[in-house]
This record gives sequence, structure tokens and C-alpha cells, in this order.
Amino acid sequence: NHYDTLFLYTLLPIVFVIVVTSVYMLLSRMYNKYKESVRQETITTVFYLTFLVYPGVSQTILETYLCEEFPTADGTEIFKSALRADYRLSCEKSEQRVIALVYASIMLVVYPIGIVLLYVSFLKQYHDLILKQDSTNLNQDEKSKLKRVSFFISPYKTERYWFETYELFRKLIQTSLVAFLQDTVFPNLSPTIAMNISIVVMVLVVFINPYKKTGDFWFAFVSLVLLIPASQLSVLELSSKQITNGNYGIMGVEFGLMIVIVFVELWWQKKGKSTSGGEVKDLTRTESHTDEEFVGVVNDNLNTMEENMKLKKRNADVEDENSRYRDENMRLKERIKELESMVPEDEASRDAVEVAVV
Repeated sequence: NHYDTLFLYTLLPIVFVIVVTSVYMLLSRMYNKYKESVRQETITTVFYLTFLVYPGVSQTILETYLCEEFPTADGTEIFKSALRADYRLSCEKSEQRVIALVYASIMLVVYPIGIVLLYVSFLKQYHDLILKQDSTNLNQDEKSKLKRVSFFISPYKTERYWFETYELFRKLIQTSLVAFLQDTVFPNLSPTIAMNISIVVMVLVVFINPYKKTGDFWFAFVSLVLLIPASQLSVLELSSKQITNGNYGIMGVEFGLMIVIVFVELWWQKKGKSTSGGEVKDLTRTESHTDEEFVGVVNDNLNTMEENMKLKKRNADVEDENSRYRDENMRLKERIKELESMVPEDEASRDAVEVAVV
């Protein structure tokens, strides 16, 4: 039943994290020189796991609170209240129900809230380092630390490093919170809210434009567009008493307007005039550049110039060394010729010299 699924879905990831952490501690003691590498792999594995289980586990937890009431034939009283995710389970007060609610409340803190806080804490801890990840003067320790958060930031532009945390919120809202609102705050409007949320997040991903690669952007964009028809179908399934023809027209106009806005923004970005994203590429100071961005570009260029000067000096030193080797080689060749000229031509004299040398 649903309660068994709840316990299974929430406990298995915790057990997996404990096992992975134990393996890390064991390997780091056995192979101390590979400790940092093992630590990096452990952190990456844990974050992959949290990313994969977050939507499904959060939805299962929230479903524990959602009940559906069944009235009697005359509608005067409630005949039964059952869990929407599993009609076999009653929502009436019982020991099993109380235990399930308490456990779900604890897991609500661990998963939907805890995983987001985990992501935020890591990004906050490495905030300064992330912002200078494109710098050429990072030392080995800084590069190693960046690898720990590469899972969060690698698909996104430097200034949009936080987008993965936003994605967690989006998935939670679109998979679970809408259903939760349907039974609590807005019982008749949740499909309409779901459709509007789908449209808003689609427009946001276009205006924010967080991805480094165009292919990643289009994959995300098309995925979000496909959610809108599903939300519209849910709206159209409402009875005529809950939605009027005027509402149909409003939804149609709203949907069409959002699509137009999205494609206008895409065209604007293609023309290179969009101000919704992008990094400073040169030293031209404009009003849109902040002091930190401008100083960062200047510092990066100064560091690059310093590295180039060091390389030129190193090349000059190598050239001087090669020149000395060439001079020494010429002197050796001249000495060899000089020695060869001193060797007697007749065989008897050469033998006498050889005996004398021995």
C-alpha cells in the first residue's frame, strides 16, 4: 500500500548514502593519497542520487496528506474518507494514520526542504570560487573544490550557477504542490494554476537563458512546452459549472500571448540585442557592466599578461641555454679536429702513441 511505498522510497536513499559514506571513509583510510579523489566521487554520487529521487520521493511524501471524501447517496454526510493515492487506506484517525503522518512530516523536512537547503549551502560555500571559475590563475586546491560543485554548475553560465536549485523548486511545484493545493486552498482552480505555472516557467527559461550550450536550452524549452497541453487538458476536463466559455477564451488568449512573447525573445536574442544574459567578453566599459564584472575582467587580463611574460622569460632562458650548448658543441668539434691533426699518419707511429697512452 501507499504507506509501504512511503517507507521504501524514503529509507532506501538514506541507506544508500550511509553505505557510500562508509565506503568513502574506509577507502580514504586505506589509500590516503587518493583521499581527495574518493571524496570527490562520493560527493558527486550523493548529489546525483538526490537529484534523481527528489521529485518522486517528494510527491510520495505529500500524497500522504491528501485525502478524498466520499459522501452518502443523499449527500448529507461523509460516508468515507480515504487516501487519494490508495483508496484502501482510510484517513480516519487511527494509530497507523498518526504514525504515517508523523513519519511523513519528518521526511518532509529531510527531502523537499533538506535537499534544497543542501544545494543552497554548497553553492553559498563556494560562491566566490564559482564566480571566478573561468579565471586562468586557479591553483590546484581551488580546481579540486570546483569539482565538488561541478554537478550543479557545469551546464549553466557562470552568473546563472544557482539555476539547478531553481529547477528543484520547479519540479516540486509542478509535480506535487499543485495537487496539494487542489485539496486545500484552491479545490477548483488547480488545473488552471498548473497551466499558468507551466507557461510562466517556460517564459522564465527563455528570459533567464541559463544554459551554456544551445542544445541544452532547446531540450529544456521543448520539455516545458510539452507540459502546457497536458495542463490545458486538465482544465478542459472541469465541468461546465466550474468554467465558462469566457474562461476558455481568456486561457486561449493568455496561451497565445505567452507563445508570442517567447518567440519574440528568442528572435531578439538571436539578433544579439537581448540583455537577459551573457558574460562580459572585453574591456569596454558600459552601463550594463557592474564594477565587480569590470574589475574581474581587468584582473583576468592582467593575470593572463603576467603568465605570458613568464612564458616569454622562460623561453628566453631556454634559448640562452640552447645557445650555450651550441657554442660548447662547436668548441668540442674544433678540439676533436685539433686532436685528429696531431695523430701521426704512419702506422708505426700511431702504435707507439697508443702504447704510450696505455
